[in-house]
Amino acid sequence: MIRTRVTEILGIEHPILLGGMAWITGWEMAAAVSEAGGLGTIAAGTLQSQELLSHIRRLRERTANPFAVNIPIRLPTSREAVDVSVAEQVPVIVLSAGDPAKYAERIRGKGIKVFQVVFNLEMVKRCNEVGVDGIIAMGTEAGGNLSPSELSTFVLVREVVESTDLPVVAAGGIADAKGFVAALALGAEGVQMGTRFLATREATLHVHYKEAVVGAKDTDTVVTGRSTGLQFRVLRNALAERILIMEREGKGKEEIDALTIGSLKRAAMEGDLDQGSFMMGQVAGMIHEIKTIREVIEDLITGSTEEMNRIGTYFK
Repeated sequence: MIRTRVTEILGIEHPILLGGMAWITGWEMAAAVSEAGGLGTIAAGTLQSQELLSHIRRLRERTANPFAVNIPIRLPTSREAVDVSVAEQVPVIVLSAGDPAKYAERIRGKGIKVFQVVFNLEMVKRCNEVGVDGIIAMGTEAGGNLSPSELSTFVLVREVVESTDLPVVAAGGIADAKGFVAALALGAEGVQMGTRFLATREATLHVHYKEAVVGAKDTDTVVTGRSTGLQFRVLRNALAERILIMEREGKGKEEIDALTIGSLKRAAMEGDLDQGSFMMGQVAGMIHEIKTIREVIEDLITGSTEEMNRIGTYFK
């Protein structure tokens, strides 16, 4: 049993959060993670209001355990997503990609817990000022949308812990017990995983996506969008290579966006290995097996005890 402020605040058994992933983490995956003792997350970014409402209610039919809705603040749909989530009294809202001041006071005023994803210390400062319940520090090893600051998890988590009294969740590059124990050693009180949960039986995405995660090597992900200011870590494939070439040629953001529009859906729903955007973290190179979500969580918790015992042998 691992008890931290994260488990206490969120009312969960294990301090393990499912990262919100557009087109992927709907009610099915969220329910599976929550039922296994973690915090399942519905990604609201690509859902219209009625779709989000349906996901929330279907999840509640599957589990009575706490869950979260992830809402990217910068998207024009964020206000409607907050409206639906507040009206439904979801237990937790995870805000990302923007200033928490826009919604935090309203959400917390309704008794809903708020966690904010941060990439640097400036964002931590805003969390301290605005008042949230916890911080998710996401390093550049993570898959999907990244910060131009490109701070690694190993550096970012330590700096965030030293800059706030709020509980911190580590994200980016974590997929097993070793990563979990390392995060705790850095001062985090929980972890958020995305890539590891992609390679699970319950993951609602095309089989090609799961196979791509399991088949990835250590250097098979790249970061696109450095020239446009909208960076993503994705699997290196024909689309990613084309984007990198366009960036080197100095192509504009509009031209690059035109090429990539709909690419995440093509990956998640259609499994298009050439023209899909397969977002995944660097840790994909360490994932070699598709398991159930419960097995992933149980392995992490059991393995963490073994790792702590192993480390203990170093101290004489």
